[in-house]
Amino acid sequence: MVRLFAAVRERVGRESVELELPDGARVRDALDRIEHLAPDLPLVLAVNRRYASDEEPLSEGDELAVVPPVSGGAFPAPEEVHAVVTEEPLSLDAVVRAVADPRAGATVTFTGTTRDVEHVDYEAYAEMARERIAEIVAEAIHRHELCSAAAEHRVGRVPRGEPSVIVAASAPHRREAFMGARELIDRIKAEVPIWKREQGVWVPGTVPTTALAPSENVDVVLDDWLDQDAAVTVDIDGRLAAARVVWLGGRFHQLRFETPLHARRGDRVIVRDLETGAVRAQGEVLDPRAERHDEPGEDLLVRLTRLERGEDVRMVDGRPEVLPPPLDPEARALERRYRVAGANPPADAELTPEERVALFALREAGIVVRLERGRHIHISHAPPRPEDEERAASA
Repeated sequence: MVRLFAAVRERVGRESVELELPDGARVRDALDRIEHLAPDLPLVLAVNRRYASDEEPLSEGDELAVVPPVSGGAFPAPEEVHAVVTEEPLSLDAVVRAVADPRAGATVTFTGTTRDVEHVDYEAYAEMARERIAEIVAEAIHRHELCSAAAEHRVGRVPRGEPSVIVAASAPHRREAFMGARELIDRIKAEVPIWKREQGVWVPGTVPTTALAPSENVDVVLDDWLDQDAAVTVDIDGRLAAARVVWLGGRFHQLRFETPLHARRGDRVIVRDLETGAVRAQGEVLDPRAERHDEPGEDLLVRLTRLERGEDVRMVDGRPEVLPPPLDPEARALERRYRVAGANPPADAELTPEERVALFALREAGIVVRLERGRHIHISHAPPRPEDEERAASA
């Protein structure tokens, strides 16, 4: 039996469906059998109240549940963790009392309330939601060295102006308290199987990140340039991890996590100084499964430094921008190769050392910018224009 929730339950008209699977079946086999129930929604499967990857094996007696995108997506949670899912009205005072601690010099709270409409209806996979919130609270306490943390989420009908979710974090200092509270609310909204409906319509949500395989290396494009091998704290939509920076050229960087982190293409990224917490750069994930790039050699670093610190500078939006030098014959040749290959270019690992240097030059010039699983894609698949060929020949 597979339990159904929210929009999927409404479409099917039942709270569960029967499913027969052969011995040795995995999660992907179950998803293949049920994806027709909601072909327009990305579904994941919860197995025994935990998000499961596609390759996880299934056993007789497992409790299965279809989890549509949540709209609220380890350390075992201790019994004293305050994690509540209830149909009763929530109290900020009660949540604050739950995190009171004589060691705490700072307490940060967040309250989410219904707005704009008369009411919002919340539905939850209640048993799993309570367990998941408890795990999130326990992990935040451990990660940020909090004195205490607590979270409550209301289900059922929540009238306008009343809170639907409250979180609180207490810590000796304000930085840890703020970071703990931020992680609590962001992860509850992204990972806990709770869905909301406004004016009869289910609110679109996100695929829980814990149903994805964690990444050790992620390619990102940032709004600034970071130093090679800088130690940073990375915040990807509320998911935090320490990382080292590999500079790939221009605003392109790779983040190498000390502990693998869940990431999706397009996720927002905030990079902070590891010691002070100051924001160093912001941007988005280009490739959440980036292959490990070779460390740049000495010649490559010289080439990149020249690209970044050349003498040609223009002002863009009041900010100086270094103009890349004219592309050399190697870079032009590689650009033609990408144009001819179209959407099926060579993998980065197949490039020669000379082509890798040329690739960085193309990226710096904004010519090849899109990353897909260790491959760079030309932004235009059209064949070179005659004037492009003439310029390349005279370069």
